[in-house]
Amino acid sequence: MTSPLRPLALTAAEMPPRCTPSSYPPEFVQRLAGRVKRPLGDAFGLRNFGVNLTRLPPGARSALRHAHLTQDEFIYVLEGCPALVTDAGTTRLAPGMCAGFPAGENSSVR
Repeated sequence: MTSPLRPLALTAAEMPPRCTPSSYPPEFVQRLAGRVKRPLGDAFGLRNFGVNLTRLPPGARSALRHAHLTQDEFIYVLEGCPALVTDAGTTRLAPGMCAGFPAGENSSVR
């Protein structure tokens, strides 16, 4: 049953960007300058995994290399050609490409 406070559907690009500051230490925040993250999963009350629409200007990063201990991570590219950085090296992504990481594996997109 859907709560009257949560939508059934929404337009992702119309969701407001996240306003809370980054949880990264101040010396790392500059590396993420310019990213705009729209927390889509929050609108639906999702708690076991996050869904974000993130726009990166040229040269920006979505995140620093990291791993989630209990959450899987999935990336789907809508436009542009970001670089996916993993333990296997750097892979150039293109629109329509996706990548997934089970909990415990690390990556970053730039």
